[in-house]
Amino acid sequence: MKKIIVTSLVLLSLFFLLSQSSADENNPVAGDDPVIDPITNTWTDTSNTEHRFSFTTYDSTVSRGIFFGEEDHPDFNIGISDLCGFFDKSYVEFDVRRPEGRIKFKGNFVNSNRINLQSSEGSIVITR
Repeated sequence: MKKIIVTSLVLLSLFFLLSQSSADENNPVAGDDPVIDPITNTWTDTSNTEHRFSFTTYDSTVSRGIFFGEEDHPDFNIGISDLCGFFDKSYVEFDVRRPEGRIKFKGNFVNSNRINLQSSEGSIVITR
């Protein structure tokens, strides 16, 4: 009986420590809070204000889901390109379908107004 009590206390302590250390207090979109409200918006590239993304999703009650939208890139004479992607808490990934091929963007929310993205074209920061 003594071993069961000691084992239970050790497991409870371990669970408590892991649950405390896994919380990232610096991430404003961590946890199960919905990310939708910030993601549904028009986002602008901080290094080129003419380069914009519009994201739209319809379920504001989840912390992960899909979205669609458009990219407006001034360096291309193609107009607007469609995009689709998904988000999972602070992680964002989407593909832009341009006439010359597909471009994949991956990144994370820094806060509700800023996303850092990586693609084959390099790094960008977008803000709403």
